[in-house]
Amino acid sequence: MRRTPTDEQIARAIAHARGPDTRVLGSRELEGGTFNSVHLLTLDRGAGRESAVLKVGPPAGTPLMTYEHALMRTEAEFYRRASAVPGLPVPGVVATGFDRSALDGDDPLDGDYLLMTHLEGEPWERLRPGIGAEDRARLRTDLGRLVRGLHRVRGSSFGYPYAHPPAGAAASWRTAFEGMLADVCADARRFRPPLPVDPDEVLALVRARGRLLDRVTTPSLVHFDLWEGNILLAERDGRLEITGILDGERSFWGDPLADLVSTALFDDITRDPDFLAGYRSAPLTPDERRRIAMYRAYLALIVMIEGVPRGHDPQARAPLTALAATDLRAALDLLR
Repeated sequence: MRRTPTDEQIARAIAHARGPDTRVLGSRELEGGTFNSVHLLTLDRGAGRESAVLKVGPPAGTPLMTYEHALMRTEAEFYRRASAVPGLPVPGVVATGFDRSALDGDDPLDGDYLLMTHLEGEPWERLRPGIGAEDRARLRTDLGRLVRGLHRVRGSSFGYPYAHPPAGAAASWRTAFEGMLADVCADARRFRPPLPVDPDEVLALVRARGRLLDRVTTPSLVHFDLWEGNILLAERDGRLEITGILDGERSFWGDPLADLVSTALFDDITRDPDFLAGYRSAPLTPDERRRIAMYRAYLALIVMIEGVPRGHDPQARAPLTALAATDLRAALDLLR
């Protein structure tokens, strides 16, 4: 799915974003992306050099899961809204390109783009082996505080910001989430990945517990992909600090508890007291844990389905899908 743009295409996108006098002095593709192409750029605008990050979406016509439409717009919206949270380190949106016709030339950039400020640091996942227990506990508590601040950003409706109904612009969280899950079940029928359960059984179980979703009455900004690969760390004043929250493309307006899924990816957040100490003072209630189980099931299904339209090698992806399948069963056990 991912297509790496040429140097000429990148230069054209930057000229579109920053003006024709901006030169690209250097470009390095960053590792880890499986959907978008991401590049660290050195730019010269005549007043000195600056670093920026260019993210380019897949070309038009690429097979997508239903929720994946307009992901670049969603990510830009997330950064703009999240930037209002004091102390939350998200990239600044420099420019966006969602109109391919604006990129002239014989070989135009065939994909949406997002140009962002560059944040210092390395992914937490990469640094994890060298982080001691004391630093890890402190960082997890700090992450909990940051996520708590993020959830204070409120919206006017539930669902994905650029999705079509029923998964977008819903008046209730129950309607929005059931629509989101129904879309994923339809994606499962369309792409036919191997699944440990019938996705329609998951949908039926969630609908049977739908009263729990009615407890959510205010749309909060939810990142929904806060695993350690999307969190940057850097050393400041002699100790590691969280310096970046990235990849807001899966974000939506919904139940803040949904962010307690990816922050404990394929595990139970109640086993992370350090994060919870920063996030909230009260313990999770049984009904709150059941709501989180719904969102665990939703994410697990996405992980098991998305490899098919993205053309990933099933054998190489098998360890990840096995983790997702195990977490799906655990989530369904909690719901039952």
